Amino acid sequence: MTSLDGRAAAVTRRLWLTAGWLMIACVVVTFGGAVFQSQVTTGAKPSAVTSALVTSSMAKAFTGGYLELLATLIFLVAALLLAQLLRGHGELGGWLASCMSGAAVAYTAVTIATGLAAGAAALYEGHHGAALTTVTTVNDIRGFGFALSGGVAGLFVLAASAAGQSSRALPRGLAYAGYAIGLVCIAGVPAVRAGAPQTLLWYAWLVVVGVIALRRARRGASVVVSSPAAVSV
Repeated sequence: MTSLDGRAAAVTRRLWLTAGWLMIACVVVTFGGAVFQSQVTTGAKPSAVTSALVTSSMAKAFTGGYLELLATLIFLVAALLLAQLLRGHGELGGWLASCMSGAAVAYTAVTIATGLAAGAAALYEGHHGAALTTVTTVNDIRGFGFALSGGVAGLFVLAASAAGQSSRALPRGLAYAGYAIGLVCIAGVPAVRAGAPQTLLWYAWLVVVGVIALRRARRGASVVVSSPAAVSV
């Protein structure tokens, strides 16, 4: 191995290490933010909406929302890096990496625009005299946004699983599990009234991918990031 190859391998190892920690961090920070908030599902009773969005601590809830924003931004950075690391050779690898990048950007946009922003608006209006029906309507937007983001997350998992299998950068078993999880996330979008519980599979998948990325880094990753050009969305 030449010194140039050695430097490239060291850089790739650090990138896998970064991707692994970021994937795990985004899940940890997400659940940390949830601790500070009262979750209100679509169609909840007026008493539940009042307790969570009218009489609750606005400062505490906003702290949780801010942590969720940080987690979403961490995911975006981690997902774009993972798309580069899983990119294989040829047109198929480039297409799958682009699908991953596009899904990551779409997931971030949906989460921030309809999830976090609508949730913050419902909380703010609830503490500033808005009618309960208005607060409930705005909060329902958050619920539907969360469910829709789960569908986009499913697309990301499908693309990442296919990219990982194609480039052989992820274990075959994880790729097959990713296909099932991705389909469940997409099919489960109508479960908005239940709080979209299928998204727990999405978070579990992110943690597993993070752990595998850390293991690759410790073993010394042999896959060098292909092409210095940015992955197109």
